[in-house]
Amino acid sequence: MRRLRRIPLPLLAVLGVVLVEGLAWAFAVPALQGADESAHFSYVQKLADAHVMPWRNPDLGYLEPAYPPSVSTEQRVAWTWAGLEPLRGNRAARPLWTHEDERIWARENAKLTPDHRTDGAGSRVVDNPPLYYLTAVVPYEIAGGTFFDRLYALRVYNVALLLVAVALTWLLAGELFGRRRELQTLAAAAVALHPVLLDVATRVTPDVLLLTLASAALYLMTLVVRRGPSWRRVAGLLAVVAAACLTQGRGLGLVAPALFAVGLGWWRARGAPRPGVLGRVPAVVPWAVGALVVLVAFAAYATRFDFGELAGFWSYLWQFYLPPLPGMTDPIGVSWDVENVYLNRFFGTFVQFEVDFPPDLLRAIRVAVFAGLALLAVSAWRHRRALWARRDVVAVLLVAFVLSVLALHAAAFRSLLVNPADPVITGRYLLMLIPLYGIGVAAAVAAFPGRVRALASGGLLGALVLLQLSAFGLVVERFYA
Repeated sequence: MRRLRRIPLPLLAVLGVVLVEGLAWAFAVPALQGADESAHFSYVQKLADAHVMPWRNPDLGYLEPAYPPSVSTEQRVAWTWAGLEPLRGNRAARPLWTHEDERIWARENAKLTPDHRTDGAGSRVVDNPPLYYLTAVVPYEIAGGTFFDRLYALRVYNVALLLVAVALTWLLAGELFGRRRELQTLAAAAVALHPVLLDVATRVTPDVLLLTLASAALYLMTLVVRRGPSWRRVAGLLAVVAAACLTQGRGLGLVAPALFAVGLGWWRARGAPRPGVLGRVPAVVPWAVGALVVLVAFAAYATRFDFGELAGFWSYLWQFYLPPLPGMTDPIGVSWDVENVYLNRFFGTFVQFEVDFPPDLLRAIRVAVFAGLALLAVSAWRHRRALWARRDVVAVLLVAFVLSVLALHAAAFRSLLVNPADPVITGRYLLMLIPLYGIGVAAAVAAFPGRVRALASGGLLGALVLLQLSAFGLVVERFYA
């Protein structure tokens, strides 16, 4: 009880909201309706029941999760007799949920033997690193019971991971805003009420562990630069980043920011440079040189060190965010730009892209985002002295965002060279940086003075609650109306 009393009441309230809405999303959406959820579950099942690592079967190659040999017989029985597979991509279909439907599935499920849990041959997600799946074995084994008992236990496990990510957002906001409870609450609540985050986090997917580890990495980066690079902080940061890399390939985007944070913390610990050549160099020069080195390194990675493709990478990156310059050729791949990723897919697409916010709501979100960015600029100017006092934290968070996004673009460009039909980057890939979204929301509201800020915070929280309820209502309508 004493430990609970130490937790601030606003944080407890936000965590309570996360728990309620997380369980609502987890149990409202029928089984296996998340992106690749069938394949992710089969990975855990292979580890738990067959006690083998499901390396990719070369005879199968990259198969769709629905291909029969890719999953166990137990899962195929659930697909068929519980009516799950007809739901996928068919907005007219509805789940089978009457007592008679349950009896029919239970009759077929009773015919299965333990061997029918282990006969899956593996699917395309076996290329993922294994850490999430190894940890998910624990709730899988604890739940036992039927296929549905184990699957929903994994969803609840993800809700628990989401609680940790929201708490880490609170702590990160405290390092930036100086323990100002109203801004910490707003940052954590913005994350807790993000509709796409709840949709993704309540399915069986390694993305939840990745975003939790990324949140921990961002928090540890700020501790390293603010409080010094002690061996415990550095070791903890490197361990968390390594765990993120062992969870999902996108975790590699945290490596460069972590090294930057350690280097900056070490630089600060040494104190100001002594008089001499280095002391006479303007402070901006080392930053500019470092940024140039990083950009060149990412460009080399993106083009597989083939500098003949370097112009193509920069053209792709430029046209993703900005209108093409005169003389630029069309970028490779389908038409896919910043609005698709940062607005439509980040805020308004759910359940394997079957459910979207209506166009009018998406336009309103677009206006709110641009207004928020303008307020963020105003807030940065109004609080420039406070930001300068915490410039190291600001620098680390900006570098983490830029380098992580650049890593996504580098991977996307390399993939587009092989398959130009798949744009690769989607909104849920940005969820590993969701604490920075919460920080940005709180910082934008800080542009308002005193009482106006309190009014703006309340209005924004109300709008976020309505957005969350709207998304949940659309998803429930999709499956049960």
